[in-house]
Amino acid sequence: MDKASLRVQYLEKRKELTIEEVREDSMKIADRLIQLLAQKPPYHLHIFLPYIVRNEIDTLLIGEAIKAQFPEVQLVVPRVVPGTRLMEHFLFTSETPLLINRWGIAEPDPHTSQPIEPELLDAIIIPLLAFDQLGYRVGYGGGYYDRFLPLCRPDALKIGVSLFEPIPQIEDIDEYDVRLDYCLTPQNTWRW
Repeated sequence: MDKASLRVQYLEKRKELTIEEVREDSMKIADRLIQLLAQKPPYHLHIFLPYIVRNEIDTLLIGEAIKAQFPEVQLVVPRVVPGTRLMEHFLFTSETPLLINRWGIAEPDPHTSQPIEPELLDAIIIPLLAFDQLGYRVGYGGGYYDRFLPLCRPDALKIGVSLFEPIPQIEDIDEYDVRLDYCLTPQNTWRW
C-alpha cells in the first residue's frame, strides 16, 4: 500500500482503540524501550508529546518510566516553528511550561525553555502511523521528522513506536524517507 492509503487505514485503526488499550500498550512499549536502552542509556533522549485525541502512544508514560529507570537521562521534546515545516527542540522536565499548538499538541514554551541542538541527541523516539518490515515509516505527512533526522548525529538511534505490527512494504518510499534503527510495538522489538 502507499503512504496516503496507509494513513487513512491506520488513523481509523487507532480510532477503534480504547483509552485503556492505548495506555496498556504504551506501558508495554515503555518496558521494551527500557530493555533496549539498558546496556547504554542515552544522555539526551528525544520524545514527542502525545496527540491524545488521535489515540497516539502515551509518550508521557514512556518518559516517566524512562526517568524512573534511568534518572540521568535528559528528555528533549520538539516544537514546530510556526509557519514552517521545521522543529526546534527543548529540554523537558516537570517544570517545563507547555503551550498548546494549533493541532492541540502540547509543546514547550520557546521563551522559557532550554534549547537543545539536534546533534546532542543520542536517541530519538519517532511517531508513526504505520511501518514496514524494511524499517520505513508512514507519519502524518508533514515531513517534520524527515527534515529533522538528518540534522542528528549518524549514530543517534532512531526508534519508532507503533501500536500495530508492520506491513510487508510501503510502496512509495523515496530518498527523503529515513529508515528506523528499531521499531517497538507492544508485542515485538524490530531491528534493522
